[in-house]
Amino acid sequence: MKLEAPKKSSSTFPNSLMKNYESLTPQLQQAIKDGIENELCARDPLCWLQSHTRTFNEHWREQGTEPYARFPDWPYFPSLFEMMQTSRRLFIPKSREMMLSWAVIGYAVWKCQFFERTRVIVQAQKLEKVIDLISGRGNPGYARTLYEQQGHFLKDRHPLVKPSTEMPGDMLAWANASTLHGVPSGADQIRQYHPKLVIFDEAAHLDEFEESYGAAEPVASQIITVSSAGPSYFGDVCQRLFE
Repeated sequence: MKLEAPKKSSSTFPNSLMKNYESLTPQLQQAIKDGIENELCARDPLCWLQSHTRTFNEHWREQGTEPYARFPDWPYFPSLFEMMQTSRRLFIPKSREMMLSWAVIGYAVWKCQFFERTRVIVQAQKLEKVIDLISGRGNPGYARTLYEQQGHFLKDRHPLVKPSTEMPGDMLAWANASTLHGVPSGADQIRQYHPKLVIFDEAAHLDEFEESYGAAEPVASQIITVSSAGPSYFGDVCQRLFE
């Protein structure tokens, strides 16, 4: 959301404060606005995604659109993000074109950026998919895109430890000691870490998903599992939840 200077008639912003605000230099006024925007983003990941960064559309040429666009304002996103912020364990069935992979990676970037010392692990079937979700090779991955498409005031407040182009394709690391790290399938890949958040992408198609989930269960504060349909432990859990 874009903030404007409060109007003089605003009952929540007394005239005396408005006069004090207007007496400040433009630089200080902008710093105040940026501080408010940063606080709003820190409270609400969907606000940050929809108002302060952009996703990349791989099909923009054939669709005749711009390559980068704001995260869509679709009706199920408020409920989804409320569940992601409040659920310790979350299984999310999906179909194509729902942008749920963008949503969960956006949530992961938000957690790392606005909360210090947050380790997030994302597991996908193959290393190539992991790299696509995190930093990317050549073309930026999902997480790197969301970081780089922010306004400069947010990147200045939440710097990375070094330029994203100098990091491995499966990792982003912030100066606040938070890290977002992707790993390929396999329970041993999970056992190496003690993350606050684990995200399983396309869990129904992950080798050893049940074992990986079991490895994350005792150590992760939060686990989010996303997948399209397929016979699997993921499908069994979802079926039990819907019964």
